[in-house]
Order: sequence, then structure tokens, then C-alpha cells
Amino acid sequence: MRLSQNHIALMWLALGGHADAHDWYTGRTDPVLHYNCCGNKDCHPINASDIRQTKDGYYVRSPRPAYMNEPQEPEWFIPRERVQEAADDRYHICERLMTFYRTVTPHMNFETYQRYRWTCFFAPMGTGSIARSR
Repeated sequence: MRLSQNHIALMWLALGGHADAHDWYTGRTDPVLHYNCCGNKDCHPINASDIRQTKDGYYVRSPRPAYMNEPQEPEWFIPRERVQEAADDRYHICERLMTFYRTVTPHMNFETYQRYRWTCFFAPMGTGSIARSR
């Protein structure tokens, strides 16, 4: 069955409407450590009420427990030089579940645990805390 150009254009528009509104995370990297911020699965908007700004950066209330099955860290500190401009007027954070190892006994037996770590942080331009490019 042959589709007309109008049908193809309509399908393209319909399928394009399913694209995530936050595709702008993809390809972004941390300005200091140069880690990939990743994409739509690791990055998300956060409430301004979970953020406290200081002259040195931001304290961000962890959106979930940092350790699995352990007490939650109350806040993450994000230095000013690692803050990037958001594509909208909201705050956003990118975080990953990472695997760490710790010694259980003095005989070098290790236990693995997982912990959430932030990788990128975005603030609205109007906050005045975004480090300028050099």
C-alpha cells in the first residue's frame, strides 16, 4: 500500500508528539568532571522547595534514599561551578544508581551496595548562580 506525502507527514507529527519534552538532557555533560548527564531516564525536574541556594552552590534534598536499605542522606551539595543552565524555568537533576564495594571483614571479603549519586544539576537562568563560561 502506498502512502501519500500527507499521510507520511501526519504520521511523523503524531509520532513526534510522543518524544519526551526533556530531550535536551541528551548530549549534556558535567562542566567539571565531564560525565555524561545521560538522558530521559536519569534526569528529571525537581521541586524548588527541595533546593536551598547559597553563595557557594546548592543544597538539594535527595529525591529518594541515597542508599538502598540504609538511612537517606538529607541533602546533596552541588558546587556553583557544576551548575548548568536549564532549558526551562525549572530545576533538574540527573542521578544514577551506582555500585560500590565495602569491606565486611578484615580478611578482604567485600560486600556490594548500591547508592544514588547525582551527575548533573540544572538551574533556571534567573537564579544568578550559573557559572559563566571562560
